[in-house]
Amino acid sequence: MQERYVAHALLYILLVINIAQVLATVLLNQWNNRFYTALQQRAEATFWIELQYFTVVAFLWVILAVYELYLTQWTQMRWRRWMTGRLTGHWLDGGGHYRMRLQGNQADNPDQRIAEDVRMFTENTLALMIRFFSAILSLYAFVLILWGLSASFKYNVLGFDLESIPGYLVYAALFVAVFGTVCAHLIGRRLIGINFLRQRYEADFRYSLVRVRENDEQIALLKGEAAEAQGLARRFANVVANWFDYMKYTKRLTWFTSFVNQASVIFPFILLAPAYFSGAVQLGSLTQTAGAFGRVESALMIFTNLYASLADYKSVVDRLTGFERSAAGARTTPPAAIVTERNGDHLKLADLSVTLPDGRQLVSAPDLTVKPGDRVLVTGPSGSGKSTLFRAIAGIWPHGSGTVVSPSGADIMLLPQRPYFPVASLRDAVTYPSERGAYSDAEIVEALEAMNLAALTTRLDEEAAWHQTLSGGEQQRLALARALLSKPDWLFLDEATAAIDETGEAALYKALCDRLPNATIVSIGHRSTLVNFHDRRVHLVKDETGLHVAADAPLMPLVKG
Repeated sequence: MQERYVAHALLYILLVINIAQVLATVLLNQWNNRFYTALQQRAEATFWIELQYFTVVAFLWVILAVYELYLTQWTQMRWRRWMTGRLTGHWLDGGGHYRMRLQGNQADNPDQRIAEDVRMFTENTLALMIRFFSAILSLYAFVLILWGLSASFKYNVLGFDLESIPGYLVYAALFVAVFGTVCAHLIGRRLIGINFLRQRYEADFRYSLVRVRENDEQIALLKGEAAEAQGLARRFANVVANWFDYMKYTKRLTWFTSFVNQASVIFPFILLAPAYFSGAVQLGSLTQTAGAFGRVESALMIFTNLYASLADYKSVVDRLTGFERSAAGARTTPPAAIVTERNGDHLKLADLSVTLPDGRQLVSAPDLTVKPGDRVLVTGPSGSGKSTLFRAIAGIWPHGSGTVVSPSGADIMLLPQRPYFPVASLRDAVTYPSERGAYSDAEIVEALEAMNLAALTTRLDEEAAWHQTLSGGEQQRLALARALLSKPDWLFLDEATAAIDETGEAALYKALCDRLPNATIVSIGHRSTLVNFHDRRVHLVKDETGLHVAADAPLMPLVKG
């Protein structure tokens, strides 16, 4: 609430500064008449007085301009901070970031939209708003001046007395502005779509570069540099082609706007020259009227002069609104979706059907119950949907039907085959997503040693990209150490030890069972040795209706670990 009041106060101050700037412009316009009339009449005393007047007004103008810039930048950052927090929250809320990816390219490059588009939106919105506000004020102020000055220029064109049209100079400025605006739109309207694609192509290219950097070892091992270079060249070709389109239409628009802007400087003098040379008006009146005409024309032609900026702004708004729609769609449960409930003490799957986003069925589980304290091994052919079944149980996979009832109030943790670690200190990586200080160093060291990572206990303060620094097996051990610290009631392991040899895997499972004696453990795995640490087996079998869960399949020779 306080942030909103501060934002409103800053905005009002900016508008007041803008009003003061327009007032200063009006004063300088009136000063033009007096100053140039003094020059024409060689009135030296008046000349020095008017020069002092100009100094005071110009000094005030400089002060206003400096603080307008300063407060605008301050407002931009405060607004950007609020929008970034809001969009980041919408993106991350309830696993929406994951569901947005499942929807396809409805919101490509969300990182670019939150970082770059929000910056451009806040900067351009304030700049355009102030420009339009200033144009409206200038139009109001100088139309009145120009209307009154029109009566001073009495002459006729082809026998027609212009003074018979009240405020004819205002109508002349309006005609030029309407003509310029219509032509600018016809010439530059393609820039809206071009700017929209430009940001997308730039973001795609940056993302590809990041992918190469993060997977440099695999690329080097596979000698894939040539293939990567070709892929990067293809993506950059989109950037180049789009840029040349942007250049082409910008050049056309610049031809027109530059011509109009230059012509508008001299046009009022051409229009007013007959009255001046006839002796009807003085030089000061001519310069004042020409200045007022220019201000009115500039205010009316704001769309023409800002068309390129408005086209870019429109593309930014389209990308942000598209992102908002996609984020809202990800947070909205589709009509046919898996229902997740927190109720009771058991995990129960009822009439569960897990499908792909396009509706194709992956696996079904008509009736499956897992009790607290069970140790369940889930097996099945590779690619049969075991991992997606876990995602549905975790509540992040909405596609399908049926019900997943998970224990009420239970702490549930799911460890995937490829664990995630933030680029941070090892202490933060192993305790993620808990807050810093949730566990003591002694607890962290004990968990690392239990997972055979004693060599890392001296590196708790070291910051690194751990997903690149550690081997696959070390990463999985570190993720299991995270589970030892968290002590979840229910632990789901999605081939979380697949990168570790059988002997090491057995030691890790034994440590988990010993240190988490009350936890329910549900594992996905293929090795026969895993049966030693589970007392139930759930197998995915295939029949004429597709893959489905067959509960309590034979556990194979069972040796208690």
